[in-house]
Amino acid sequence: MQRNFGIFKGFLPALAVTALALCGPLSTFAGPDDKVLATIGNETVTESDLQQMANAVPERFRHLYLTPEGRQKSLDYVINIFVLAAEAKKEGMDKSPDVQRLVKFTEKDLLARLYLDKASKSIDEPTEAEANAYYEQNKAQYATPESVHLRHILVKTEKEAQDALKLLKKGQKFDDLARKISICPSKAQGGDLDWVPKGTLLGEVESVAFSMDAGQITGPVKSKFGYHVLLLEDKKPAQESSYEQVKDYIFEQLRFQRRQEHYERLADSLRKKMNVKVTASPTEPPTPDASPAKPSGPTAGPKN
Repeated sequence: MQRNFGIFKGFLPALAVTALALCGPLSTFAGPDDKVLATIGNETVTESDLQQMANAVPERFRHLYLTPEGRQKSLDYVINIFVLAAEAKKEGMDKSPDVQRLVKFTEKDLLARLYLDKASKSIDEPTEAEANAYYEQNKAQYATPESVHLRHILVKTEKEAQDALKLLKKGQKFDDLARKISICPSKAQGGDLDWVPKGTLLGEVESVAFSMDAGQITGPVKSKFGYHVLLLEDKKPAQESSYEQVKDYIFEQLRFQRRQEHYERLADSLRKKMNVKVTASPTEPPTPDASPAKPSGPTAGPKN
């Protein structure tokens, strides 16, 4: 459902589960008996390549990659990576100094994550008592905020909004009118915005919507997008989630916290051991260089 125009503060970030290399532990690659699923020229995509993808996503989404449909999409994704990379090589992009620097950094990033995963295997699992205590201390985090089921009609002028109100008072159906005159993409759903939690709507609209009664029609409400006519279908009070409802999420949170704390201790120890010295602050942007023929990107790092 489109609801990205005229009433919401902004987009909620979509879950980018295909950014696989950025999250989660990595497994080791399989041996020569690994099942080949596809060939691209003289290269292959194997069963372990798909397993790598499944292992690289957060555990709570991993089941999506284990279904037949998920495995097929994963295979298509890996093949696409292979063919795009092959074409980039054919064009000589891998010879670019900027790309070579990026590849070198990516190799270091991969090795660092593999080492961290190996060094993190001794971290203790959270206990039930710890998870329960965390829940008791952070109950407010797991409360479902007050919500409204809202419809709206968005028009450009106050007169159009007043005319819409008159038609609604005469018995015109709200959803039919929204489909005819609203300039918000939600018009396709008859102005239906579904259940909207508090804190999601534009301030001017939210203050009115959460003061309405179920079945009430109100307007015009002015915002930077135009004039809104609102219909409140229903409302729900804030609700507290039980421990059992959020238990799995809490365990995952505690695991992440322990892993993060372990990472920071380990990195700090290694920085001291290797006598790392930060020689300049990165807070100020670099001074633009007008001289020609210099590649963009970071300066060369220390020699290996």
